[in-house]
Amino acid sequence: MKIQLRSFQHSRMSAMYYDSYDGSKIFVFLSNKIGLPIDLVNFLISQIAALCLARLFRKPLRLASPEFRHFVCLAIGLLMGYFCFGKQAVHLSVLPMLNYILMKMLPHHFMGNVILTTSMLYLSCIHVHRQLYHTSDYTLDITGPLMVITQRVTSLAYLLQDNLVRHEINSNNNMKNHVQAAKVDKIPSPLEYFAYTLAFQTLMCGPVVFYSDYIKFIEGARVDGITKDKWSQSEPSPRRAVSYKVGGSVAAAVLYLALAKKYPLTVLEELTDPTSEVSRSWSALYLLWYAYLSTLVVRCKYYHAWLLSEAICNNCGMGFNGYDANGTPKWDKMSNIDVFGFEFAQNFREAVGSWNKNTNAWLRGVAYERGGRRLRTARVYALSALWHGFHPGYYLTFFAGGLFTVASKKMRAVVRPMFLESRPKKLFYDTLTFVTTRIAMTYATVPFILLHLTPSLAFYGKFYYSLHFIALGALLLPSKSKGFSNNTTNLELQPTSLKGNKDMLSSNDNFGKGNGKLKVS
Repeated sequence: MKIQLRSFQHSRMSAMYYDSYDGSKIFVFLSNKIGLPIDLVNFLISQIAALCLARLFRKPLRLASPEFRHFVCLAIGLLMGYFCFGKQAVHLSVLPMLNYILMKMLPHHFMGNVILTTSMLYLSCIHVHRQLYHTSDYTLDITGPLMVITQRVTSLAYLLQDNLVRHEINSNNNMKNHVQAAKVDKIPSPLEYFAYTLAFQTLMCGPVVFYSDYIKFIEGARVDGITKDKWSQSEPSPRRAVSYKVGGSVAAAVLYLALAKKYPLTVLEELTDPTSEVSRSWSALYLLWYAYLSTLVVRCKYYHAWLLSEAICNNCGMGFNGYDANGTPKWDKMSNIDVFGFEFAQNFREAVGSWNKNTNAWLRGVAYERGGRRLRTARVYALSALWHGFHPGYYLTFFAGGLFTVASKKMRAVVRPMFLESRPKKLFYDTLTFVTTRIAMTYATVPFILLHLTPSLAFYGKFYYSLHFIALGALLLPSKSKGFSNNTTNLELQPTSLKGNKDMLSSNDNFGKGNGKLKVS
């Protein structure tokens, strides 16, 4: 009886889902055949089409005028938005149009703050609408592209503010460098602006492309502004990078399909039922292991989407980041995820810094480096949570993330120097921190995926909120002794993830040099 009831409820929710989806239903037959929802099928079709169309910008459209390249980016973006979202795609035009009017009308000295507020209010209204009227099965909706557009218009607004009001930033050396590195002297034309905000390459799932990088790509500024050097006399080909990223995207999709039915995270919702098997018989250790595998399954969806989006950027010529020491071209300027950096991180900050990297750069520019030094981390996590929406799980995750970030920094400063005396001790420390980072990340991110308050609190309750209390206890540790060397201090202040991610500081000079301390998504 219980199975029949669940089957009926699932069928009813599926019907509601189908009715609420506004995108194209041409490929419903394909959706039924492969067993994926129509919104995900449309997403895959649009991204595969974008990957193929992106090649036009490196061959037939390479020598086309900037205006025509802008037009092609905009036209394909609008068609893609309508194909995936139907009448909801109107929001893709309304939000940037509203902000463009504000850019034209507002005094320059507070343009960024007003546009950030307006964009977040608009996005918040769409988030609330989705939570009220869409079913839980509704995977892909207009909020995803609107989140990316919000990043683009706000980053552009602050860039204009910083460049057009020079007298307000002369005292800030970082911002002064930023003005020189990413100079924008005037508000873009309507074609430039709307092509930038609706460019098809990153419309669906990012990564956010900053205005200066986009303009350099459109105008063909010597491969994203990087001068050709002695290792290469011709424009480097992204073919190898595209192949690797498409292969990684396919591998992530295969892993997701293989594990999704075995480790559905929805099983953890049964923790709210004291009579369920999960509540009665699962040990805390097995629950943590199951949660780790379930969140890995969800991460595979992100890996698939982000790697494919990055391949699209590379295939059209965006993302070139110079050459390494061996003269090999690097195509990681538009990278949103460092898969191995995240999965094998040895501290919480390094893991967070490897996730959604361009969003980290956006948060640094609009929140971390704006305002006073106090509560920087709190501002960033608060804006990040609001940007994602209003599900309670987001706020539980970002509260835990902020707490763990500060606590891990304190513990690393106090504990790490004790294990640097010998190689075996350092190996033991690295292994221990890898395991604890995986535990902390799993513990913190389960509510982000469960979304709702009751199952999230039930999950934490199964562990008696132990990691929260441990993190709070870590904050009470005494400060690091002055006897430690300066080298140790420098190691603590510079997260390992920055060693391989200089694009976080170079490609995002739109927001200044940065101090390397912010790594939040």
